[in-house]
Amino acid sequence: MAEVTINNSPIHGDSIITALYGETGTHWAQMHTGSDFAPYGSTPANPDLYSVCSGSVSSVITYTGSQALGNQIVIYDNTRNLYWRYCHMLNPSPLSVGDVVTTGTKVGNLGATGNVTGPHLHLELSDVPYWDTTRTRFQNPLIALGIPNARGTIVHFDGSVVPPEPEPEPEPEQEIKKHKFPWVLYARKFRNR
Repeated sequence: MAEVTINNSPIHGDSIITALYGETGTHWAQMHTGSDFAPYGSTPANPDLYSVCSGSVSSVITYTGSQALGNQIVIYDNTRNLYWRYCHMLNPSPLSVGDVVTTGTKVGNLGATGNVTGPHLHLELSDVPYWDTTRTRFQNPLIALGIPNARGTIVHFDGSVVPPEPEPEPEPEQEIKKHKFPWVLYARKFRNR
């Protein structure tokens, strides 16, 4: 069984990968469009979920009983120029569209809303902010996070490793205006004396 420790896990505790991106079978209409994380070890049943990137909230979807993916939040990753979708959350996200997030921002709680067999986080990665019905825009989220692409992989969160803060943009140089000393005026005053 593979194990990995990362500093940008969606669960700030231990989790286990229970389904892989691209899998097919009776649980999915065509293919599995994300990777599934379930609590592992001493992690509570409905742990807090955190952003895996720095970026902003693109959309928040509240479960009304008909969405297969339940309560969802989509986060724009401003480093990768991609979108992360968190699905099946226990409750609607406490965040709003436009909110800025980092890897320390809570986005919701792991749950079992929508079409599920049990509590888990279904995490998707895509180059578009909407759910792509053609299933051609999705990417493997485990690869992007540095997690081995294998069922049963245990993911540990290492909170001691703080992701580097983005470099602040340099302030534009301000043009210093040089004032010419009016020597001519003073020279005339001295001559006229």
